[in-house]
Amino acid sequence: MALSTLLDKGFKIARLSGNRNFDEKVVKAKMKSMKANGMLVPAIIVDAKKVIEAGLEIVDFETGEIISGADAARYVVLVDANHRYKGHLNLLEANKDLKDEEKYKGEFYLIYALNEEIAVSRMFSEINICTNPWKGGDFPKGAKMACKEELPLLDFIVELTEEGYPLPTASKWGTFKAGITKEIMADAMAGKISDKLRKTNGLERGRRLLKAVAEHLSKEILKSRTLIDWIIYQYDEADDDQKGATIDNLVKFFSSLSKEKAEQIEKAKGQRGGDTKETIINRLLNNFYEQFTQSQSASTDE
Repeated sequence: MALSTLLDKGFKIARLSGNRNFDEKVVKAKMKSMKANGMLVPAIIVDAKKVIEAGLEIVDFETGEIISGADAARYVVLVDANHRYKGHLNLLEANKDLKDEEKYKGEFYLIYALNEEIAVSRMFSEINICTNPWKGGDFPKGAKMACKEELPLLDFIVELTEEGYPLPTASKWGTFKAGITKEIMADAMAGKISDKLRKTNGLERGRRLLKAVAEHLSKEILKSRTLIDWIIYQYDEADDDQKGATIDNLVKFFSSLSKEKAEQIEKAKGQRGGDTKETIINRLLNNFYEQFTQSQSASTDE
């Protein structure tokens, strides 16, 4: 059906509040395609009431305001095609500054999901993962939207991935392993929560280290696997009865990192035919940490 038909009947468009963030490059690509070719495939929708009854939060597509159950009857929810619809709206807005012959005159088409028996969260997962693959950082947000259970580790990973951390790196900060995968997130969206997501024993450790590292190093360094891999190596190499002390030392080490040393890490560059950037950063960290531990030993001896 045409969007104009729905609008004439008083309906509005909503989106899942836990859906992936808009990527402006994707929106612009959709705008270019839609202006040149129109809409080739309809967007999938479901009734807002069904989504709210499933316990999911929805927002008005244009205002971002949360939609209550009382207002649900006036809305349909886009399960997919959020970027296309955003592009459609942008093209209509751009018409204001164009001559009539230059204006976008395309229609936006919609279709109700054919299998209405499937759970909304499952539908959301299948459409956005199997038919329109997500990037790694999209999965935690989708899992958080679908999960009713309190999962502090998932919350932590969502915080990091929304800041641009790759999912494997976010997993390592929270668990010291890359075990929280896209597959685990996809299962959580379908209601199958892995025990790995329920564990919180490494969460405080990760928060402490992140806070200490962020005092002197940029977020770009924190997002890279090089730094967290180096931290994990120090932890793994420590004897079991020294692992707690090792974390304490690492927190002190990063908190006390001088501006000069931080700049050396930040400015490290790989050399053609020589050491990689990762190798250089590891060497710097090893040297700086050795200096730190020696200074700690000296102060203890005194």
